[in-house]
Formats: sequence, structure tokens, C-alpha cells
Amino acid sequence: MSDEPSDIAVDQLNRLNEQLQTELAARKRSEDALIESERRFRTLFENMLEGFAYCRLILDHGKLQGFTYINVNNAFEKLTGMRNVVGKNVSEVIPGISESNPELLDIYSRVALTGTPERFETYVALLGTWLSVSVFSPEKEYFIAVFDNITERKKAEESLNLFRTLIDRSRDMIEVVDPKTGRFLDINETACRELGYTREELLALNVPDVDPMIDHAAFTTAAEGLRESGIMLIEGLHRRKDGSTFPVEVNISHVQLEREYAVAVVRDISERIRGEAALRLQSAALNAAANPMFVTNRNGTIEWANKAFSNSSGFSAAEAIGKNPRELLKSGVHDASFYKGLWDTIVAGEVWRGEMVNRRKDGSLHPVEETITPVKNTRGEITHFIAIKRDLTEEKALQAQFLHAQKLESVGRLAGGIAHDFNNLLTVILGTTELASMQLREGDPLRAELLHIEQAGGRAASLTRQLLAFSRKQVMKPQVVNLNTLLADLRSMLQRLIGEDIDLAVVLARDLGSVKVDPGQVEQLVLNLAVNARDAMPTGGTLTLETKDVEFDAAYAAMNAPMRPGPNVMLAVSDTGVGMEEATLNEIFEPFFTTKEPGKGTGLGLSTVYGIVTQSGGSISVQSELGKGTAFQIYFPRVEEVAHKAPSAPRVKAERGVETILIVDDEQSVRHLTKHLLEFSGYKVLMAANGGEALEVLERHAGPVHLVLTDVVMPGITGPELVERLAHIRPSLKVLYTSGYADDAILRHGVFDEGTQFIAKPYTVTTLTRKVREVLDSSSSVPTTG
Repeated sequence: MSDEPSDIAVDQLNRLNEQLQTELAARKRSEDALIESERRFRTLFENMLEGFAYCRLILDHGKLQGFTYINVNNAFEKLTGMRNVVGKNVSEVIPGISESNPELLDIYSRVALTGTPERFETYVALLGTWLSVSVFSPEKEYFIAVFDNITERKKAEESLNLFRTLIDRSRDMIEVVDPKTGRFLDINETACRELGYTREELLALNVPDVDPMIDHAAFTTAAEGLRESGIMLIEGLHRRKDGSTFPVEVNISHVQLEREYAVAVVRDISERIRGEAALRLQSAALNAAANPMFVTNRNGTIEWANKAFSNSSGFSAAEAIGKNPRELLKSGVHDASFYKGLWDTIVAGEVWRGEMVNRRKDGSLHPVEETITPVKNTRGEITHFIAIKRDLTEEKALQAQFLHAQKLESVGRLAGGIAHDFNNLLTVILGTTELASMQLREGDPLRAELLHIEQAGGRAASLTRQLLAFSRKQVMKPQVVNLNTLLADLRSMLQRLIGEDIDLAVVLARDLGSVKVDPGQVEQLVLNLAVNARDAMPTGGTLTLETKDVEFDAAYAAMNAPMRPGPNVMLAVSDTGVGMEEATLNEIFEPFFTTKEPGKGTGLGLSTVYGIVTQSGGSISVQSELGKGTAFQIYFPRVEEVAHKAPSAPRVKAERGVETILIVDDEQSVRHLTKHLLEFSGYKVLMAANGGEALEVLERHAGPVHLVLTDVVMPGITGPELVERLAHIRPSLKVLYTSGYADDAILRHGVFDEGTQFIAKPYTVTTLTRKVREVLDSSSSVPTTG
């Protein structure tokens, strides 16, 4: 055999070499591919946004000792904030992890041992980030953790949860609606609570199901309008699950995202409506209030004023608002210290009350009582002031009238007392004078002197009558009369009284109503006014007397005190004379006030008129203007009775008599004079100084007593009280009263009861004896009181 390889062997070696080269080339390509793959994986691994950690559990006899980081990528270090962890135990990287976060070790070991993947979220306080961690195990005791940054999602979720919480806790109902179908897409807890539904129940309903004022057609129309406007504000009703309804205000917005929404903020306005109704009522009440009111802000600027303020001040609300009250109402009467005291009081939080004088828009002044109250908010801070005024004009006028009436009453009492005492004196003077004259022969010169005394006494008696009329203590004998008849009877006398240079015009109303007055006193009233009018027209003029039926309602009478409501008869006396200025007009009814020259007047004429009118239950008013004359209007209450002309009194027969008369009078001189006058006329006379003494005299006197002539006003037992006792002792005894004035129990406001016999002082022999004879011849006896 040859030592050289055979061709077969060479071929086999070549084929083996080629095969080896091929396998080496394939292996090289595989190694290169693996290297490239590892490079690509590493590149991908290092550049992934998710963090990766490849770890192995450390177990000691089956007990977990932690885990070791085998490999981590860059994202892991960035997301967790941990560096250089490969090859380290987690306890080296996070000391105390077993105590601080045992749940984390439990999750990792559970996944590595069971092979079941898990996912959890954790917060990295060091970085302030949230991570989502997905854990799976490629092989037992190994795990891979994939970390993802979910901070933004968490923030979004937190914001969403916060937004949801805010929506659910909103006091308003919030409804998200599909504007195409009207179905509720979302709704807050407030809406569920207010409507009485669960969220699930509401999400199955449409808007018309909870709004009885809207049907599907109306909702479709409203939705179209909402798309165009973008926002809509309406008021309507919402219906609860139990069927009850309540008013709502709905603020709707159109929201376009991936789909369109209608978002409605719904507010229950029941309280607002009730509050508005209450405010309207309060506003109406305050506007209707009779007292002027206004409200200012803290600086004193008017923000509101009621109608009464406008009516009282003349300033409209528009003129007042924005102004300070002092700009409008300051009268100039009060000084700066007055306003300072007011302001200091109210800014201190206290109520100011007081009186002041305000100026109206027309410049006139009027007194008011004002209360200014601070208005405070919940913190106790003053925000506004409210002022309430009360016009004192009428009250001040009434006070003035009352003071005037008190003054007149005081003067009247004095005048009445003087007249009473003076009448007693005149009774003695006139009676003695007449008695003396009757005992003188005809032609005796002394009789002429006595006649002068009588005439002077007569004038004095007339003066006392005026005093009594002024003091309203004059005895009245009221009758139902027609003033037309009375004026017709006076007409000729009035013409003579006023003279030929003054025209007398009498305008009498047809079918005039009747009044109950003392005709003599009304005649005196007319004559006094006529004399005043004549003196006011020294160069002539016109005196007009007019009658008319009038009727005043309560409101008019209250505004024009002392006029009385109801039917009245007016007697007007007017002249075209010189007239009076306001100062004089305010004084004309004052006693003894006169504008005439000394010796020309007593000042009692108009006081007498006032007294007669007042005593008759009437009222009087007067208007006058310088150069244009004066007009008096007198109003007497109208009565339903018809006036009849009184028959003329029959002449009394002989004045003499023989009967026994008891005189009771506390004035000794009057008592003795009356005794002489009656004894001169043939009567038997007993005397007593008072009521008690009169009872004793009657008890001692065994014979008959036919008449008692008693003074009305006496100390102790008065005349009427004496008569009441006599009614039980001597019921057949006749009674004649006398007085200088009549102010006692048997007089009702100066008016005698019907049937009472009376003779006024001063009286003469003739008037006394005629009256005594009249009473004795009458059928009446001592009146009883029942």
C-alpha cells in the first residue's frame, strides 16, 4: 500500500473541512446575531420609559431574607430614585424595608414562588410620584417588576374625585342631560336628596319626568335655543318622587366635548320666593304706612323713602335718594350741636328719639317727632339707619287749642265767679232801688236819681250776662228752632243796628234742618257778630248772613277740630270790612282782647260768641284777610225734630199773695232784700242761710209752707240736694231756683231739666213777684228723683 492518502480520504477530509467551515460560519453568524440581539435588547431595555428590575429571592431554609437586584434599567433608577442597586440586597438599598413596607416583600415573594402575576400602586414620597408596579416571574425564585409613572393619572383621578365631591356636596342640584333625548346622564347627591330618588332611579328618567311644566316638545324647543345661545336661565317647577312640587331657578349651559351635554345648575327658590313675597308685603306696608320713613346708608345717604315721606316733605323718592336728609329737610331752627348729638347717638349704635322742625320742598316748616334706629349686620356692624317720622302739626295745634281751652276755662271760672258775686250785689242794688222807688210819691226828685241807678244796674247786669255766656255758665233754655225763622225775625233790628251805609244780605237755605239752641243766646250771638262787622266797615260795605245744611264725615271732623262729624246746620256771618292779620285772628276769642280804642269795647263780644256756641254743642271757625273782610262759620248739630213757633207767653196775673215762702240763700244781703220784696207784696217769709238750716226751719214751723225759693249753689247742702230731701218731707211744696249762674247737679252742661222753675239774678221786685206768683199758681210741686 502506498503511504500517501488516498483520494477518498482526501475528499473526506475536504468535505469535513468544508462542513467545519460551514458550521463555524453558521456559529459565527449565530453569535453575531445573538450579540446584535443582545445589543438591541439592551438598547431597548435601557431606553424604555417603563422601569424594569430583574431580581432573585434570598431564602434561608425557606425563610425570606429579601431579594437581590440582578439587573435594572435606567428608567428604574429615574422612576424610583435608586442608584447602583445591581448585586445588592433590597435591605441595603432600602434599610428597614421589612418593618416599613412588609406588604411589598410579600407581593414579590408571592409572585416569585407561585408564578402568579400581580399589580399594585405605590407612592414614592422622595420624588412625590405615583408608580404602577406589574410583577411576574420568569422562573421560580425570580421575578421581574415593571414600573410605570402614573402621577398625572393619579392627579387627574384626584381632581375628578374632588370635583365629584364638590358637585355632590353642592347646595344646588346639578343635572347633566342629553340635549337630544332629555335623559339624565349624571346627577349629584343634592338632586337625589331634594327629589327623593336614588341616583339609579334618576338616571332612568327624563327631564319632563321631574319638571311638570315641560313636555318633550317643549324640551326639544328649549334644547335648540340652548344650542344657539350657549346659556339659558329660566324659572320653573321640579316635582319630587312623592308628587310634591317646588319652584326652581335653572341655569343651563351647553357643553360640547366628544358629544354634547346640557349641564343644569338647579336651585330651590322656595325661600327666595317667600322672602320676596315677604319683602313685597313689607315694602307695600311701609309704603302704605301713614308715617314718613326713609333708610340711609352708614354715611347718611338716603337709599329708600316711602310715599308718606314724599307726601309729607314734597320731595319724590327719586329726588330724595342719594341725598343727605339735612340737604333736603334742614330748617335752620336747630344748631350744629343738635345734629352732632343726634349723629353721635346713632353711630354709637343707640336709638335716637326726639322732636325737630323739618323744611318741606315748598319751604314751609313743620314739627315732627322722629325715631332713628341703627340697622346692624350679623357681625354687629352698623350698615344703615332707618328714620320714622310723625308729623306733629295737628298735635301741636290740638295742644295749642287745649292750652287755649284751659286758659279760657280758667278765665271762665274766674269770670263766672265774679259774675255770680256781682249778680248777688246787683240783686240787692236793683231790688233795693226799685223798692225805694215804689215807696216814693210820683214826681219826687229822688225817683229820677233812683232811675239812673236802675239803668246803670241794668247795664251792669248785661255785662254779667256776657261774662256768664263767655264762661258757659249762663242758664240755657234750649228749644228746637229753625235758624231761618230766627234770622227773619232779627232782620229789621239788624238793619237798624248796622246803619244805612251797610247792605244787609240774608241768604237762607230752603228746607233748612232744625237745631236745638237757646233762641235768646243765638240772637245775642248774631247781634255781637253784626256789631263787630259794622265796626270793621266804617265806610260801608256788605254784611251777609247765610244758612246751609252741611254734613262732615269723621275724617274731616278729625282734621278740623273742634268740628263734629254728622249732620250740622251752618250759620255764616261775613263782612267786606278791613279784615285781620293772622296774629289778631289767633287772639280774637281771648277774653278781654279787643282791637278797638279804649272805651269802645269790652273785649267780651267774640268771647261771648265762643261761649254760646260751645255751650250749645256747636263749633266755630273764622277766616279773614286784610282788606278783604272776615267770615265766621258756626255749626250747630242738626236734629230731626221740627221747629214750631213758640206761643206768646200769657200775661201773669196779680203779683201779690198771702202764701208762706221759705228763702234759702247763703248771701245775707240777698236773703234780707228778697224777704223785704216778698213781704212788701204780701207774702209771709221764712229765711235760712243754707240747706241744713232750711230743714231745721221747716221742722220747727208748724204751719204750711207753700214755696221754697232756694239758691242753687251753696256750701254744704246745695239747692238741688235740699229739694231732693224736701220731696220726701213735704211733697206738695213748690220750688223756685235762683242763682247768679247755674253750675250744679240739676243743670246738665248749663241746661235745666224740663219743668224746672228758675229765676236768674239779678232780679227786681216785678220780675221776682211775677215769677213767684207763676210758680204758686202752677200745678207742679217738688220734683222727685224717683
